[in-house]
Parts: sequence; structure tokens; C-alpha cells
Amino acid sequence: MSRHFTDALALRRPGFDRVKVMDRVGLAAALFDEGEPEQGAAAARQALDDAARLDSALVASRLNTLPAAAHPYVTTAVEEEVRTRAADLAGSRPTAVAA
Repeated sequence: MSRHFTDALALRRPGFDRVKVMDRVGLAAALFDEGEPEQGAAAARQALDDAARLDSALVASRLNTLPAAAHPYVTTAVEEEVRTRAADLAGSRPTAVAA
């Protein structure tokens, strides 16, 4: 699965920042699911760094997938960092309101 996100990121043209962040979140989650916590953490850090520069409810909601993906690695500092940063960043962004 991570291969699909890696390919998507390589194909994205400049100017699609929100989609790139969502692809990075997907990549991080896939890497965690594939048992690659160090690579997942690196992808999550990049996604969180990029997301901090955006003001998007969609990105904020997608960030909420990171803590669950990192959860199997709860005993590591990796999971704690990802969980804390994702929660802080998602909490500081607007939320989508259903009409």
C-alpha cells in the first residue's frame, strides 16, 4: 500500500499542497500498518510539518488517522510524538460543518 502513496507523491505537480499532505498522511499510515514504524514516523513528521502550513479542515480530519495508525507502537517515543503533534495540529484547525 505504501508504494501507491509513494507513486502518487512522485506524480503530483506543484501547487497541490493539500493533496500532497493527505498523500503523506496515507503513506505514514500505510508504513505503520506494514510494520515500518521508523519510516512511518518520518513520513508522519513530514506530513505534520507540511500540514502546519495549511489551513484546511480536510487535512485536519485526515491527521486524525495518524494516532490510530501509530498506536501499535505505543511503547515508543515515535507513537507519542505522532499522536501529540497530530492532535495538537488537528485541534488548531477549523472543522468541517455538515450542512
